[in-house]
Amino acid sequence: MSTQLNRKELIAQYKEMKHDAGVYRIVNRQTGEYFLSSNSDIQSIYNKFDFAKKVKSYDAVHKKLANPMKEYGFDSFSIEVLELLEITPEMTNVKIKKGLKVLEDLWRENLGAESEY
Repeated sequence: MSTQLNRKELIAQYKEMKHDAGVYRIVNRQTGEYFLSSNSDIQSIYNKFDFAKKVKSYDAVHKKLANPMKEYGFDSFSIEVLELLEITPEMTNVKIKKGLKVLEDLWRENLGAESEY
């Protein structure tokens, strides 16, 4: 029982934590091509990338990057945080997702689609 209670406490603590939400891109430094996206927890993207690299799971980061990562290797890719979303206490998850979508669209327009995976 104590393990289950501890797990619930940990989950509650995690949900209370503040996360950086924002727009990022994963860049192939050899070709200049990139994958652009956004996430409500940027740190999770770094964690996912590190895990994928450790276990050599090429599609763990994103399916669009599986073949390029296999061809060029994980070390040819880097993560760049382009912009963080300023989150206020009254913002709901829906508002955060909408805000991230707007920022992502602005960055996509700004960067141009010709080098995007």
